[in-house]
Amino acid sequence: MKTSLSRPFDMLRSAGVAFLRLGEAGQTEFEAGRIRAVRLAAVLRNTPWMMAANLANAAVAIVALVDNPMHVWVLVWAAMVTAIALLTGLRWWQNRDRPERETASLRGTRRAVVFAVVTSGLWACLSALFYYYATEHQRLVIIAITVGMTGGGGFALATVPPAAIAFSAIMGIGSAFAIAEAGELIGMNLFALYVVYAAIIIRSSFALCDSLTIRVRAQLAADEQRDVIGLLLNDFEENAADWLWGLDRNLLLRRASPRFFEEVATGEDKVYGRPLWEVMPFMDNGRRFLTDVHGSDELRRILHDHAPFRDFEICVVRDGELGVWSLSAKPVFDGNGAFVGFRGVGRDVTQAREARGRIEYMARHDSLTDVGNRVLLNEDLGRALSRLERFNEGFAVLLLDLDRFKQVNDTHGHGAGDELLREVATTLKALCGEGDTIARLGGDEFAIIRAVRDDPRAAAELADRVVNALSQPFVLASGTARIGVSVGIACAPIDGRNADTLIRHADLALYRAKGDGRNRYRFFDTSLDAAARRRNALEQELRAAVAADALSLHFQPLVDSRSGEIVCAEALLRWNHPSLGSVSPAEFIPIAEDIGLIGRIGTWVIRKGCETATAWPETVRLAVNLSPRQFGTPGLFTMIESTLRECGLPPRRLELEVTESLLLNSDSAVESTLAAIKGLGVRIALDDFGTGYSSLSYLRRYRFDKLKIDQSFISDIETNADSRAIVDAVIRLGRDLGVSLAAEGVETSGQYELLRRLGCGEIQGYLVGKPMPAAELERLMDSHQAWDDDRITA
Repeated sequence: MKTSLSRPFDMLRSAGVAFLRLGEAGQTEFEAGRIRAVRLAAVLRNTPWMMAANLANAAVAIVALVDNPMHVWVLVWAAMVTAIALLTGLRWWQNRDRPERETASLRGTRRAVVFAVVTSGLWACLSALFYYYATEHQRLVIIAITVGMTGGGGFALATVPPAAIAFSAIMGIGSAFAIAEAGELIGMNLFALYVVYAAIIIRSSFALCDSLTIRVRAQLAADEQRDVIGLLLNDFEENAADWLWGLDRNLLLRRASPRFFEEVATGEDKVYGRPLWEVMPFMDNGRRFLTDVHGSDELRRILHDHAPFRDFEICVVRDGELGVWSLSAKPVFDGNGAFVGFRGVGRDVTQAREARGRIEYMARHDSLTDVGNRVLLNEDLGRALSRLERFNEGFAVLLLDLDRFKQVNDTHGHGAGDELLREVATTLKALCGEGDTIARLGGDEFAIIRAVRDDPRAAAELADRVVNALSQPFVLASGTARIGVSVGIACAPIDGRNADTLIRHADLALYRAKGDGRNRYRFFDTSLDAAARRRNALEQELRAAVAADALSLHFQPLVDSRSGEIVCAEALLRWNHPSLGSVSPAEFIPIAEDIGLIGRIGTWVIRKGCETATAWPETVRLAVNLSPRQFGTPGLFTMIESTLRECGLPPRRLELEVTESLLLNSDSAVESTLAAIKGLGVRIALDDFGTGYSSLSYLRRYRFDKLKIDQSFISDIETNADSRAIVDAVIRLGRDLGVSLAAEGVETSGQYELLRRLGCGEIQGYLVGKPMPAAELERLMDSHQAWDDDRITA
């Protein structure tokens, strides 16, 4: 039973709370309390005017209803209205100086609603009790007072929607009761008009409520932002390394944060009222040791300009040590645009500047050797060129490339290589002067910029000292290392007046020094430039020739020394350019290797040679030289296998010639490739045997089919006993190993006869035949297959 009775009561109470919360939709509890306080404060501000309106309208009603039969009750009613108005006004007067509340509970809204109900109830009585007995004139006065109080009270309470609704509803009930009692049509019309006004009041109340909500929320956000800024500012002033300061219109210090006084090590009483440039502990003499810093006079000038500035660095002294402070500030102007002072911030950037200096140093210096890098070289080269243009001061660029450095890495390890580079850098520092620039360009390459005025001999003297010093043994942790250095020199303005030209010319001179035997220096001359231009032209033309299939093959025969029959022909590449003429293979083959064309060219040579050899007699083999660079291209074995299959040439008729340079740096891939090619049945010949890095271990490690004796031993075999002994030993060695021998460069019948007596199996040279086109070789083979004794001795 108790439960059934409490449920309607709870529903009624919930409805009452919901009514009191009208206009608070979507608000948090905190926002609702703050907005409620603002609404009630607005009602409170209107209280004096509302009470004055109550007193005035009560007086008007007394006068207008003086002859009304209910006049006594009108006086009683008026007394009640007057009492409530006076009590409410007195309470407002007593509380007028109190600060506005920050928040308000629903109890405040409830009080406003009660006040509205009581006040509107009294004014509703005016219509409900006295309208029926009033005269026509009195009724008009009652209607006017009722409408006026409804509008005034409704709008005065508009910021509190429940109070405005209660006030308007009760006033409407009173009016409806009076009009129903009188039963007049005009009253009904006036009531309808009243309903419209009441609806407008209620709608305006909700609109005003929404407007206040938006305004209060914005104010709350602003207050929160201000509080956060205040907290951050307080924390900044207490804990940050930066410090704040402010100047007045006379540039005198008027405000500063505590950190400021810690930095200047002076109390407030000694700095306030003084110019900032007198307060700062300037060290103008210290600017000799620091760059891009300012003194007291410059600070005074920039402040007198009344212009904003940022990161204005000044040189100061603290505890006897130099430091750098950074100042930033903006001027402040009043509403009339008059300057009223500066507001600024400062910080100690000594450590940051030192760190920046270290970073800049690292960006311009090599981390391994602590000499300059390309960045520093380019900057100093630019400064040297600027001095050349302004003062005609000549200088030289020396490019250095260490000789045999790779052997040190291979023999002693990369750690020793790094140690050697550091030792070289130390040596160069000792040899160069303070005005010289030393830079490591990468790997084992260095560069030096040397002031020479008008005397290039100064560069030559330095280069000579460098060559001699770096030729001495270096004692490393892993042992003693011996290297050398090649130096190329270009002098400005003789060899160029811009950086790119000088570097390129010095590089050409370095290339010449290396070509002349290394461990020496060379100056640039115009012939080097011409050679470089020709090489560049050859690179471009060679690419075009390969693309256009403009290369050709010639063939040089090899004959059997006993029978004189042609047993083999070596394919030799030829390039006849329309404008450059015949270009030697010795010139364009290295270029092809450098620019990565050798693989494509080598494939073409093998394919073209095999196609040509298919028309030769079965007893004649094709010999093709393989460049060491070809072994770096993928698919060499596959290409040879497919070429032989497509051309129909038996593998035994193909003979591939390799040089000792390939074997010197061979790895497992080279060994496996050679073994696979030999497994096809292709013959492998060792070309130029007896020169370079000849080693008998090659003959045990690789199974060759032929050894070709280099022509340097053949040219003087008739007159030089040593050459004859070496050739005889090689022939005997080949015979014992079961491989065939071929002699290159045979040009006389005496050489031919001697080699035949010594047992050399094959002869190649101009005596037998020069390199010739395929058609000419075929005619030669058709005309005679043997070289008889009469032809040899002819």
